[in-house]
Amino acid sequence: MKTFATDPRLDRLNKLLPAVYRMRDADEKYPLQALLRIIAEQVNVVEDDVQQLYEDWFIETAEDWVVPYIADLIGYQPVSDAGQAGEVTTAEGRALNRVLIPRREVANTIAYRRRKGTLALLELLANDVAGWPVRAVEFFKLLGWNQNINHLHLCRAQTTDIRCVGKLDLIDGPFDPLAHTVDVRRINSHRTVGRYNIPSVGVFVWRLRSYSITGSRPHCAEDVGPNCYTFSVLGQDAPLFVKPEPEPEPTHIAEEMNVPATLRRLAFAKHPDRFYGAGKSFAIWTEGWGGL
Repeated sequence: MKTFATDPRLDRLNKLLPAVYRMRDADEKYPLQALLRIIAEQVNVVEDDVQQLYEDWFIETAEDWVVPYIADLIGYQPVSDAGQAGEVTTAEGRALNRVLIPRREVANTIAYRRRKGTLALLELLANDVAGWPVRAVEFFKLLGWNQNINHLHLCRAQTTDIRCVGKLDLIDGPFDPLAHTVDVRRINSHRTVGRYNIPSVGVFVWRLRSYSITGSRPHCAEDVGPNCYTFSVLGQDAPLFVKPEPEPEPTHIAEEMNVPATLRRLAFAKHPDRFYGAGKSFAIWTEGWGGL
């Protein structure tokens, strides 16, 4: 008796035959089943090719040789020029393209195109390209103007309250919450930059990172007093920096706790639990004392 390897896809054409033909084929030692298996094998090849053509429409499932074509279609340009792309018809060229045109970067470019025009995209671009923490600010939201009472924006910037010291400490910085008058100078002027205008958008970048130092001994500033210490072991009047917390989602606009900004005294006085403690921006340990 002739036997065949078990493969449901190869036997699907044979199962479409009426039972009487399958019985007669069994009596003849399965010549018809063997023929249908050969035909089904070619049908599977065509069907798999059609399925792969559909998957090649998407960067997540496309084959490696398709990635350069998708990159060219969306206008992808590498950040650094590392050489010419290879030929997709050769194994060496495809291996070279996996390095020069990474699938991940092409997928990110597609995501950038979909989110074009959103404020969070500016932060994401700077972070992905340069690896710098960024906060993007729409300066038209910081303009002082008379609002329509039928469409109030209660979250927009307000006029200065000189009794609110916390907000005054943030003036002209990336987290400035106060309203400003219109500045007609261009934000890209090579003379004097003007920030606060309707079409202006600013990107504040932190090129310096905050690096953790654990178990460092303080320096006693004896010239000031026996109970005065500095965090710098060299006795420098160096500022402390915030230990950044990850943003909850890609569309979130960075806040002061999400960037390595200088630790402000007013912010620490208002929210000490955010900055002080083990695993946070800073902590103090000493023998026989539990901490601050």
